[in-house]
Amino acid sequence: MIIQLPVSVREKGVFYVAECPVFHLSSEGQTFKEALKNIKNDLETFLDDEKVQKEYKEVIKDYSIRDIEIVDVVVNPR
Repeated sequence: MIIQLPVSVREKGVFYVAECPVFHLSSEGQTFKEALKNIKNDLETFLDDEKVQKEYKEVIKDYSIRDIEIVDVVVNPR
């Protein structure tokens, strides 16, 4: 199965900031695409942590940790 997570992306100065409200994580990149790639990598690292898996087990119990798909990308202007 794939865990589908909403992400919002906004420009902040010369960077793009991607945020995942489900886990209160954010990441940045020099481009929109890089910000999405970075948030996906950060989510994978975050969800690999055993303490996180225990804390969020109800959210992720039916999903494979490595199968993360970014959905519902909302672009927010500055």
